[in-house]
Amino acid sequence: MSKEWLENVPAYFDGYLKLVGEDNMIEAMINSKAEFIAWSQDISEDKGTFAYQEGKWTVNELLQHIIDTERIFQYRSLSIARGEMNELPGFDHNSYVKNSKANSRKLSDVILEFDRLRDSSIALYGSMNETNIKYKGMANGFVVQPALYGFLISGHLRHHLSVLKSRY
Repeated sequence: MSKEWLENVPAYFDGYLKLVGEDNMIEAMINSKAEFIAWSQDISEDKGTFAYQEGKWTVNELLQHIIDTERIFQYRSLSIARGEMNELPGFDHNSYVKNSKANSRKLSDVILEFDRLRDSSIALYGSMNETNIKYKGMANGFVVQPALYGFLISGHLRHHLSVLKSRY
């Protein structure tokens, strides 16, 4: 599953896609997961509820945002790959974080959830054939493809990992 399959990518996603140097989607998912796991080895449990500034998300909230977004990208990809013709809705990431209650969880549990979710993403995208992964659908007002979301999953994670490394 190569980036060359992507067609008419909305400019909104450029920043995330630029963070994916791999041309193979599954390789990008595996590599970005390894980068996340390496980062997670160096963070202490008590950092879960730390925010670098008043009003900013805590580490747990940021990780929950990554998880929620990956799940939504999975759902959109599955829907489009299976021929869904209805437009899929957007989501308010701030509302999702607020309602996640991520700060009531242990950081190690959130990290484990991400680890399992990424394995699920790798299995999902690995199961899609070359035809279905290129299907086009509508989500949040954009024409998108499952292949796009597959690459965005890695770029979105890398974007937030950069923030975690520099500010937390």
